[in-house]
Amino acid sequence: MSRLGRNYLQVGFYTEILFPQKDVRFLAINNSIDSNNASDNDFAPFLNIMNEFYAKDTSNKIKAVFDARMKDGKRCSGSIPYGYNRLPNDKQTLVVDPVASEVVKHIFLLANEGKSPREIAEILTEEKVMIPAAHAKEYHPEQYNGIKFLDPYIWGVSAIRTILSRQEYLGHTVLRKSVSTNFKLHKRKTTDEDEQYVFYNTHEPIISQELWDSVQKRKKRVNRAATRGTHTNRLSGYLYCADCGRRLTLQTHYSKKDRSLQYSYRCGGYASRVNSCTAHSISADNVEALILSAVKRFSRFVLNDEKAFALELQSLWKDKQEEKPKHNQSELKRCQKRYDELSTLIRGLYENLISGLLPERQYKQLMKQYDDEQAELEMKMETMKEELSAEKGSTMDIQHFVSLIRKYKNPTEVSDLMFTELINKIVVYESEGVGKARTQKVDIYFNYVGQVDIAYTEKELAEIKEQEEQEEKKRLEKQRQREKAYREKRKAKKLAENGGEIVKTKVCPHCQTEFTPTSNRQVFCSKDCCYQARQDKTKADREAEKGNHYYRQRVCAVCGSTYWPTHSQQKFCSAECKKVNHNKKTLEFYYKKQKEKELCKDLLQTKEQVSDTNSSEITIIPA
Repeated sequence: MSRLGRNYLQVGFYTEILFPQKDVRFLAINNSIDSNNASDNDFAPFLNIMNEFYAKDTSNKIKAVFDARMKDGKRCSGSIPYGYNRLPNDKQTLVVDPVASEVVKHIFLLANEGKSPREIAEILTEEKVMIPAAHAKEYHPEQYNGIKFLDPYIWGVSAIRTILSRQEYLGHTVLRKSVSTNFKLHKRKTTDEDEQYVFYNTHEPIISQELWDSVQKRKKRVNRAATRGTHTNRLSGYLYCADCGRRLTLQTHYSKKDRSLQYSYRCGGYASRVNSCTAHSISADNVEALILSAVKRFSRFVLNDEKAFALELQSLWKDKQEEKPKHNQSELKRCQKRYDELSTLIRGLYENLISGLLPERQYKQLMKQYDDEQAELEMKMETMKEELSAEKGSTMDIQHFVSLIRKYKNPTEVSDLMFTELINKIVVYESEGVGKARTQKVDIYFNYVGQVDIAYTEKELAEIKEQEEQEEKKRLEKQRQREKAYREKRKAKKLAENGGEIVKTKVCPHCQTEFTPTSNRQVFCSKDCCYQARQDKTKADREAEKGNHYYRQRVCAVCGSTYWPTHSQQKFCSAECKKVNHNKKTLEFYYKKQKEKELCKDLLQTKEQVSDTNSSEITIIPA
């Protein structure tokens, strides 16, 4: 029976269902089983279960052996990371491959510059670099695992992602990355980081820890293309909304002046309408200008007094480590308190619904409102918990930051590498004011030191003020030049149109006299012609409207027809309409008088009743 299979479900299907349907006789000589003999088949299911148990027990023992070897730091897999080789007499020790290791460094450096895995794969393909399988087959046949490939120089995105995620390039050994889900299936499951076995500094590293950390940070950031194109910007994934905490999304538009492509960002929550957040719009050029200004300022500090700058950073770091956790903890407590209050309200709603005190429609409405608020509080509390844990484990590396500032001293522009090495994230607040009075707060968080908020000195404030005055002068000068150029262009156009004259000669429409106007708007040669032309136009309009009639047309108040009145007091178009109106007024007057008589009659009756009641209530007192 075990030769047919060790999966008792499948073996049972064949022996109990399929073979009888197909009229197949099954014989298991060692187990004395014959399908034609019904009594022999009674014990077959138990044999199948025992056969499967044997395979399962063997699988668990092999897993235990492999797990024990991996706990000791020994490799159980035949594959090794690209960039390393094995020693001929020691398969557990890795040595650096001088050719492949340079490719690995090149891949990490490209990723650190902001290149995506697809872009890196295209670069390596253009450079004709051999893929890992082709390299192993060509130079290390003993390590080749038999993977087939069509072209040895076409790199795939998955290979780049695998290389960028392997900690072995830091000199560490990582084991138990995946485990088998079931001995019956050829399927493996990726394990979590806390389930893996990591052994540090077991072999020579290929890249540094700083480069690894920088690349991993970039991998976590999402750099999406624009909706209607393939536009990307290096700020994508770094800008965050100060109110809702969402990432700012990339927006593209064309300048009205020169039709050049412009990049800007706005809040992702505002763009998707998932919450009531505002736009938080900001130009990419303005953000890069702020980064360049901050780096130039830090560069001056480093050049003037590096030690004092380091001490100032240390002081700022200590103050923030003391203040920010307290604020986050108090905010976390407030959110938790509100969450508990909502839970109590929800329980009360359900009790009121069961008891019939609350209609079902109101219950659903309030329930949705409370549930949405609870979900928002859960997200907020989770974010604050992550921030608190990150702050506890965060450290400050002032010397590394200062060395980076020294490396990029007096920059003229923000390069991709400088941006990646210095910037951690940028928090954008909502702007205030409009036009020239528009202001917007932006917090820049640098790698290794966080947000650096050093107060400006009097000298720096004076320099900023002087720079703003110079920029204002330049702006005004440019505006004057634009206005002057526009006036000259307009004047040249007029001269070309009028044959060398600024204004063309015209003919007065009233007196037919040719004259030279003082402006393009002048129509008549003199004021008298203008006044007389207006009088003539008014008279013509009046004649066109009334003709030979003295009074204008009116509408009859009775029949609604139009008529020409013969005198100013005429209100009706004919004598019949006048008579109808007279009869109507007479009837209205008659009914009004009748109503007044009835009211007077009712009043007299009321007075008589009151007088009778008073006389009956008089009491006679005997003398």
